[in-house]
Amino acid sequence: MSVISSEEQWKQRIANWEHTLYSYEPSQFSTTVDYWLDLAFEYLPEDTKDMFFSQIDTWLFHLHGFIQQSSFQQQAEERILKMAQSYKEDVETIEDIQTLTLSQKAFIAEQQIAKQKLYSVIQGGMTGTGKLSTLAVDIPAFAALNIRTTQLIALSFGYRASTPYEMVKALQLFYCATIPKKYQFERWQSLTKDLGQEEDLYFDTISEKDHPTVWLQQPLFHLVKLLFVVLLGRRKVNGIPIIGMVAGAGTNYYWTKEVSQFAHHYYVMRHLSVNK
Repeated sequence: MSVISSEEQWKQRIANWEHTLYSYEPSQFSTTVDYWLDLAFEYLPEDTKDMFFSQIDTWLFHLHGFIQQSSFQQQAEERILKMAQSYKEDVETIEDIQTLTLSQKAFIAEQQIAKQKLYSVIQGGMTGTGKLSTLAVDIPAFAALNIRTTQLIALSFGYRASTPYEMVKALQLFYCATIPKKYQFERWQSLTKDLGQEEDLYFDTISEKDHPTVWLQQPLFHLVKLLFVVLLGRRKVNGIPIIGMVAGAGTNYYWTKEVSQFAHHYYVMRHLSVNK
């Protein structure tokens, strides 16, 4: 397959995905959740709301930094670099990966995505056992796993997530992929509009968005999942809570698939904008 045909296929794939986002019709349940979340936060003082969302922003920044500085992330960089060198021997740094073809970058990213999906299934399955220790860390573990997913995809395309610009971009992608689908097309347009503008980037924090409560749907659904897991955990097959484990693994797999798809499409678009 030639580079040109590969790029054309990706353009068509992304166009179809964009159409899916644009034509998405929210369910009555999602609309109702939006309404009640907004109503609940209307009763809180503005200072309290600002502090609440500011703490979320701060937590996400620190979580991103912790992952980026970890030894397993550095090992991932080395692994990705070796994969890139198998395509092009003179690749010496992560930034050199940008010189690879789109199909080569996409393949490296797909390998990282496959591993992250597997980790997500394992983590969700552990949560599904209903043990207090795994239930307590489910939401932080979910956030860490999927922020790392955006970082690994960025590395696969030659962008080191430790730089301020790339750090902000990874957090934006995580946010956009985890808000309700009815808001995603608008956020996607905002992201792609900024392609090629890599200076003076400002992180549009959750606390400064027009409707910051929409992001809370995702952790709220995770709390519902945890309640579901606890209830299902009582129903065991040969002493194993199979149903709860399947529910936890399936939910986590779905969200990692959503985050990885969003991030992968973004970096493909970024490649196409740079290599016109």
